[in-house]
This record gives sequence, C-alpha cells and structure tokens, in this order.
Amino acid sequence: MIENEKINRWIKYLNIIDLIGITLVVATAFVFQFFMNELPCPLCLLQRIGLLAIGFGFLLNIHYEVRPAHYALSLLAAVFTAFVALRQITLHIAPGDQGYGSALFGFHMYTWAFMLCVAAIVYISILLSVPRQYHLQKDKEKVSEVRNPKMRKFGHLVFAIYIVIIGANIISTLTECGLQECPDNPVSYQLL
Repeated sequence: MIENEKINRWIKYLNIIDLIGITLVVATAFVFQFFMNELPCPLCLLQRIGLLAIGFGFLLNIHYEVRPAHYALSLLAAVFTAFVALRQITLHIAPGDQGYGSALFGFHMYTWAFMLCVAAIVYISILLSVPRQYHLQKDKEKVSEVRNPKMRKFGHLVFAIYIVIIGANIISTLTECGLQECPDNPVSYQLL
C-alpha cells in the first residue's frame, strides 16, 4: 500500500506540474501582448483557448480521480490546438512573409504552440497507456493521500492561478474584440 500511495502522490504532482506548465505558456503569451504590444489574432486566441483546455484535463485529474477521460480531454484539446497552430503556420510560409508577431528563439509563438501540442499529444498518449494509475483510485488508503494538507494547498494555489489566467484571457479578449468578431490583424483594443 505504501508503494501505491507514493505512485498516487507522484501522479497528482505530475498533473500539477503539467497544469503549471500550461499556465506559464499562456502567461508568456500575455507578456508578449502587454509588454511587447502584440495583440493576439483570432487564431492566436483559439490557441490560447486550446492550451487552457489541455490544462483543464490535468485540473480534473488534480481535483478528482485520475481518469482516462480527463487525459482524453487534454489529448483532444492538444490535437485541436495543433491544427489551429498548423493553420497559422501555413498562412505564413510564403517567401518573404515575416510571420505574425515577433519570434522567440527564432520561432513565432504559433510555431511554439504547434511544437508544444505535438509534444503534449505524445506525452498524454504515454500517460494514457499506464493503466496502473487508474487502479490506484480504488484503494481506500488513497483517500487519505488525496487529503494531504500540503498537496491540497499546493493544488488550490495552482488552481487559483489557472483561474486568474482564464479570467485575464476573457477580459483581454473582450477588451480587444468587444462583442464583435476580432479583426484578422488587430492594431488596437476595441473597448479602449
């Protein structure tokens, strides 16, 4: 039983780390938006939503039991986001096209989003193939592990930061686009 508790704790912390990673990626997009004055295009906004949806699957694993359906939600969100990012990449592959926004380490944000999503698809597929984590949920000793105060507080902190990022994304999008369709190449906030 002690080995099962250690595995369960490791799985929970792994999902927390995954959620932190997704939150940091979306926070980086906000840095580009607010400090470098690069407004996100409609495809960029869809990629943010997709990344947050990937994180939502991990959030469900943190708050509830680890389930294949939660990983499947993250996997589907990663596939969706990869297609959106690939669409944006294909829009900017013409000779002489500088791309949209500035580059980070030689790649634009949408290229990074595509690479992240491909990595997430592989990573989540591997997680889905580990059946032992699902059987741990039936152990009665697992209940006391989930209620570990340190883990709960850390999980709540990560959840709060994730919710703040979602709220900031909603406010930012409403400020940029208003209640209408976002422009293809935004240059200013509609509500400011």
